[in-house]
Amino acid sequence: MEKQSFVIMLRPAPAYGEDGTEEIVSQHFKYLQSLQASGELRMAGRFNDVLIGLALVDCASRERAEEIAKNDPAVKAKVFHAEIYPWRIALESES
Repeated sequence: MEKQSFVIMLRPAPAYGEDGTEEIVSQHFKYLQSLQASGELRMAGRFNDVLIGLALVDCASRERAEEIAKNDPAVKAKVFHAEIYPWRIALESES
């Protein structure tokens, strides 16, 4: 099955800033690293000026992208809210 690309947009949720946020964000980063190791995460980062993060994932279906988002420790803990958007790459550098 051909992989599809999805952007997972992460925004602060109600629990952001509460005690334990730093540890949950650390777990979130480790989770992203595991997705990178499995080949599903193409890239991830956050904007400098606003507290919004993006993860670009390549997976078999929207359902899998939703599963990736739901399993993020920061989404589970309501530190981040995830929105999923299909992404079609028009141009991409080889480097």
